[in-house]
Amino acid sequence: MFRFSCLVFFLCFTFSSGSVSGYGDNDTVPHSARLLSQYIRHASVTGRERMAGLYFSTVARQKGFHVEILTDEPDSYNFTASLYPLDMGKPNIVFLNHIDVVPAGGNGEYTHPPFSGMIADGKVWGRGAIDNKGMAVMQLLALVEFLEVAAEIDLPFNVTMLSVSGEETGGHTGAKIVTNEFLDLLNPVVVYGEGGAGIPKVLKRDPENKVFGVSVTFKRSLWLELSLQMNTSGHGSVPPSSYVVQDKVQSLNRITERNRKVVFSETTRNMFYELGVLEGGFRGLALRNLRLFRPLVVSAMKREEIIYSLISNTVTITAINTPKGPPNIIPQEIMAVLDCRLLPESNTNEFIAKISKLMGNSELEINILHEEPKVPPTRVDDYYFYLKEALQRVYPGSGVVPIMAPASNDNNYFRSHGIPTYGLLPVFIPVYLLETIHNVDERIPVDALEKGLAVYRELIDVLIGSDYGDKALPISEK
Repeated sequence: MFRFSCLVFFLCFTFSSGSVSGYGDNDTVPHSARLLSQYIRHASVTGRERMAGLYFSTVARQKGFHVEILTDEPDSYNFTASLYPLDMGKPNIVFLNHIDVVPAGGNGEYTHPPFSGMIADGKVWGRGAIDNKGMAVMQLLALVEFLEVAAEIDLPFNVTMLSVSGEETGGHTGAKIVTNEFLDLLNPVVVYGEGGAGIPKVLKRDPENKVFGVSVTFKRSLWLELSLQMNTSGHGSVPPSSYVVQDKVQSLNRITERNRKVVFSETTRNMFYELGVLEGGFRGLALRNLRLFRPLVVSAMKREEIIYSLISNTVTITAINTPKGPPNIIPQEIMAVLDCRLLPESNTNEFIAKISKLMGNSELEINILHEEPKVPPTRVDDYYFYLKEALQRVYPGSGVVPIMAPASNDNNYFRSHGIPTYGLLPVFIPVYLLETIHNVDERIPVDALEKGLAVYRELIDVLIGSDYGDKALPISEK
């Protein structure tokens, strides 16, 4: 009886209408927005993905996809939705997204509840609207339009949406399991995951021109725990000349104010070269010739933190803790956590040695909490240019540039197996909306959702082509 009641509740909650405000009636709301609204309402904070994953995989199955449940656990629900069954062994074009979202957070200052899925003011509101449920909806609905084609024509390749768990905490319950245990079944020839996006006002010459950054690699994360103990007098009324909190704060200040060394990797050189081609003029000339104009270029780049972070190793202090006690007790130990983002070619041991030297205390203990492995970047190939063509079909005249993303995601699990992997949220939205990711009032414009869907639709159309898909195969299989 309990199971039956839960099933009835699940079905009612799954297929009821989402909250809608600011539209004439429900019929004017695109299906993409309604589906995303429902998906957001299935809260899926990392570690509790199963119900949202079950909902979305059920939607995929009802639309006619071949659905394969790879793992079915509360904290590890991973599934595929494909044009053809995976066991046919066709080379596979994979659209990657993740089910999990970060906790709501905030102090009640939300315009709409974070898991309401409210559709208002031309936007879908809620945790995951951009990161990453909106992209999943774009991918699934774009694929729907090719189910009939796949039924009528035996394409030489498959196209699959892959939804995974645990991306927000390192991918160990999602992409890592998929690549370790199901890669042969999935048989990917290319993966299109999350990464860059359309960024406004990139070009000084033409700030209104849309420029999309497609990530081919990213800075790898290194999370460090710094611990320090120091025996001193314990009463705050007579402060000692040195004590752990003062020492640690001064040391951390030296780290954050250090002069970060600028390094131009192959990826960033290519990125700036392509931007220089789009920019033109003297600025474009300088970007295309970094060695010749290095002093001038570096000086300008250091003034833009987003750019500076792409050409240097960064350190963010994310926690400082001391044992709990009354305000007048001087702590004898302190711990800090650093979120470090390293350029692909950086050596971990050398970086930690520099941190230790800057801290200037031989008693300091540094422990690695998490470190992403070094993975070669994806080298631009035909699959990049197919994506570029799709973007320019939907956004005529837009620029497309391969980039190194400052934040990590699941893409490197596939790159580590030599699979070309490109990261892009194919939408063009204002920076202030991108800043709602992991923040209060995350939301995506309905128009952007529809445009992103159109990009995926055009990408599949480009891959299929007039020769029914031969161009989508790796060169070795053509």
